[in-house]
Amino acid sequence: MSQDLIEEIRRTFDELSKAIQKTVEDVVRTTTSTVRKITVEQGINIKEQGDDAIIEIDMPGLEPGDISLFVSKEGDYVKAEGARGERKYSKKVFLPFKIEPSTVKASYKNGVLTLTAKKSKPQEIQIKVE
Repeated sequence: MSQDLIEEIRRTFDELSKAIQKTVEDVVRTTTSTVRKITVEQGINIKEQGDDAIIEIDMPGLEPGDISLFVSKEGDYVKAEGARGERKYSKKVFLPFKIEPSTVKASYKNGVLTLTAKKSKPQEIQIKVE
């Protein structure tokens, strides 16, 4: 075999390898997003309105002071817990997108805990190529 043919085969395999890796990454990313969207439990509603996210969690029979709310630092989930008498709630909601934790506002009305927040925008970091 000539050196040119060997080099051409090597380049073809490299390109094929990169294409397969990209396809696998795309499938994993899409599957993860789809699974998160599908597995949202009953009593939870997640909406996107432009740059905002609205998360509604049914927690009837409580008062605002009965509820503890937590947001992950990464902004990929929220957790709401509450108890009053026999009523106990503990809901961890994984979001199909990330939110800015510092922008979360919460209100409770008619048994529904409503959170509003700004969705995170992906950040890019430039990498120096050597």
